[in-house]
Amino acid sequence: MSNALDRAVGTTAFGADVAGYAAGRLDYPGEVFAILVERGGMAPGVSVLEIGPGTGQATRELLGARAARVVAVEPDPELSAHLREWGEARLEVANMAFGPAVPGDGSFDLIVAATAFHWLEAGPALADVRRLLKPGGHFAMWWNVFSEPGEDPLFDALFDGLARPPSMLSDQHYSLDAAARTADLAAAGLTAIEHVMLERRIAMTPASLRALFATFSAVRQLPTEQREARLDAVEAQALRERGDQFERMFQTPLYIARSPG
Repeated sequence: MSNALDRAVGTTAFGADVAGYAAGRLDYPGEVFAILVERGGMAPGVSVLEIGPGTGQATRELLGARAARVVAVEPDPELSAHLREWGEARLEVANMAFGPAVPGDGSFDLIVAATAFHWLEAGPALADVRRLLKPGGHFAMWWNVFSEPGEDPLFDALFDGLARPPSMLSDQHYSLDAAARTADLAAAGLTAIEHVMLERRIAMTPASLRALFATFSAVRQLPTEQREARLDAVEAQALRERGDQFERMFQTPLYIARSPG
């Protein structure tokens, strides 16, 4: 296994290319937000806190569901500035790391983390989730998993020799270890824990796959010439092995839990 990226990398890696990140990252399945409305505490007028919103793929959906207030806790100053440029009155952007300094004890109906929670230490972070939630409030975390189930030679080629982010420090993606993630939630005293696995196939091209791969933290850390050479090689491999248009399978595991009370 390659060496691990420090968790602090997640606070600056993605803002290094805001436009590229926004264009390259996948949106989340609509089913995620439908489930949040159905049984995850998402409703018009609620107060929501989002951990690590990035360029706002999930944030837009939360606002679209008519949340009264979305507090986006984003440590990257460039990404925070990008979110503030939306000029959305219901969106409050806090340029800080999620942790004990985040204010608002007991004031949120819903806290969410979309492809972000692996950058945090689960125990302390979930203690702060409980602190910030109203009694009976909901917590939801989900991920887009960017490697295909089973063999994925394109993903493997990209990461060959690279340091791994916290989501990739074992043989399976952090989010796919349902037993461990459920245990984390239970250990924090959260209840009514639910795990849902969503899957979808998305049409891609070698260029769109390259754009997605270019958003990854480990790739962002490379010097420009090395990064472009690696992306060039994987794009060429995709064209050679998959053709000029192909489908990839993406999994989105979702976890929902409630604060007691």
